[in-house]
Amino acid sequence: MIKNSSIYTESTSFDSEMNQENSIQKKKDSFKLPYHRDQLEYWGPVNHVFADSFLTMGHTFLYQYFHHFSGKLLKSIFSSFVEMVQNVSEYNELAFNDNYPQSYVRLKDDSGEILINTANKIKNEDLLSVKTIFEDAFRIEKSLLFEEYKTLLMNNGSLGLIMLRRLKNSTVEFTFSEEEGEHWLSLELKISYGNT
Repeated sequence: MIKNSSIYTESTSFDSEMNQENSIQKKKDSFKLPYHRDQLEYWGPVNHVFADSFLTMGHTFLYQYFHHFSGKLLKSIFSSFVEMVQNVSEYNELAFNDNYPQSYVRLKDDSGEILINTANKIKNEDLLSVKTIFEDAFRIEKSLLFEEYKTLLMNNGSLGLIMLRRLKNSTVEFTFSEEEGEHWLSLELKISYGNT
């Protein structure tokens, strides 16, 4: 479990560390994201360099912890994890250049379900367009998702949200919220593995 992304030196004061911990816990409490066992979680800046490292850790976690799952199930879980983490890192890099905001990523075993959560800051000027993308993708009826997937594939469209919605034995939900004047997008994917 990674509690935060800060690297402390010997000169860092105890008060500074406590303030950082309190800040992280406060933000996690606002998103109802407490620390748990049997998971990977991270709160800090997310860009493609970090995403690559965290995805490697996620791959190891999944394939060692769930080695008894079928290869097909593991692949669909990992592909979803990749999609969600890369969405956060790509948005952060496009919207914030080199000043990446704090973001949240979690991969968790939750007694019969794999939970994948992300939460990231959305710029005020992007809020309407990002909301529209999500609302449009979630407005499509389940029975029409395959046709939409094919259409997007043939037209070089973005397949990520449609792919997440098409997963078997899963639910995906998104929430837009405002915390201290900042807009946030939270995404949660639950993939049921039952008695696998």
